[in-house]
Amino acid sequence: MRKIKYSILLGLLLLLWSTVPAFAKDVTVQLDGNVLSCRHDPVIENDRVLVPMRDIMEPLGYEVVWNEKDRSIVAKDADTNMYLTINNAYATVNNAQVVLDAAPRIIDDITMVPLRFVADYSGASVTWDPKTYTVSIERGSAPSTPEYTTADSVVYIQTNKIQGSGIVLSEDGLIATNFHVIENASTAQIIFNDGTIYAGGITVVGLDPQADIALLQIDKQGLHPVTPSYTITAGEKVTAIGSPKGKRNVSSTGTVNGYTDDIISMTAPIAHGSSGGGLFNAAGQVIGMCSSYSENQYFAIPIEKVLAVHRTMNLPISGMKNYVYQPSAPRNITYTTENGYTYFIWEPVYDADYYYIYIASEEGGNYQQVKNTTLNNNQWYWNYPHAFGISMTNNQGFYIRIATVRDGVVCGTSNPIYVPAK
Repeated sequence: MRKIKYSILLGLLLLLWSTVPAFAKDVTVQLDGNVLSCRHDPVIENDRVLVPMRDIMEPLGYEVVWNEKDRSIVAKDADTNMYLTINNAYATVNNAQVVLDAAPRIIDDITMVPLRFVADYSGASVTWDPKTYTVSIERGSAPSTPEYTTADSVVYIQTNKIQGSGIVLSEDGLIATNFHVIENASTAQIIFNDGTIYAGGITVVGLDPQADIALLQIDKQGLHPVTPSYTITAGEKVTAIGSPKGKRNVSSTGTVNGYTDDIISMTAPIAHGSSGGGLFNAAGQVIGMCSSYSENQYFAIPIEKVLAVHRTMNLPISGMKNYVYQPSAPRNITYTTENGYTYFIWEPVYDADYYYIYIASEEGGNYQQVKNTTLNNNQWYWNYPHAFGISMTNNQGFYIRIATVRDGVVCGTSNPIYVPAK
């Protein structure tokens, strides 16, 4: 699962490059220990290094052909056939479409290509020296059987509605994401960490919409699945990987605040587009799937819950445009008692606007709606570590029911839960 030899080094290289402004110290490129003579200095644009096309590709063994008519580049060696076009962020490698981190450019009449793309397909090892701003490329040192990083197990998902992320669960194409990433979609494509685009058939094989979980099956072999861990520890360091705001496989770090069977609260920042990405522990094992955030909290769904979704569906992605989701009553309601208060939490209901709370002294008795005195209405909102707390001054047991509300309509009310006197 880890592409240690050069993908990790390359990832570190790009992370360091991303902190370098375009006007910073010149970048030096070395090939097999020798400084590469370039007809134009390497440049940094949009946090990516561009190098002269012929100066990097020909020494790596590529035959390069420039087509002035359509401003395209063809580069070939014994195993690889690349096709790039100026100012186009899509390339073709051996008839497969690939997304580039930076489009080829013409600068001072010199064709410049993204170094990451060239390095990924050169079979070379790439390292970065931050002290000297030197890129070192070593041919013939890449492993014949590469290992892979956690980022290779996280994908970017683009539908005709929104974009999000996903987690590779199996080598033969099972991918997990959030339900809201594919909700009402009719088409989708999946982009892998190496830039490869999958635009083939996508089948929805499992859904738990209320928990915001979807399982997809694609027709692709040889993927790099995550290694799950069902052990979660409050305070442990974690890394969230996803595609916030469309930036592929961005990492953020933090710690676990706490967790339940349904949710993990963390400090690793996520944003729009991170939905469906992976939450990894320090050992590189996935413990959750990033799902949502509030003003000061970030949440993931435990991977054990994701993997528990039954794969009994066979719905083409196009069928999601007609799929109707209706929230129902809150599930998995639990409570704790502390200092005379009883605190409740439940599995958050996807797309619920708010909740109503009802209590009674007897199971079949007269349930009274509980007013939210803070908001001066009857609306209660899910929160972590608890969504609702109540103090019973008469020290008697009581029954509680919780209702899901969307668009002002009650979608479902839980069965009564008895809370004994303490």
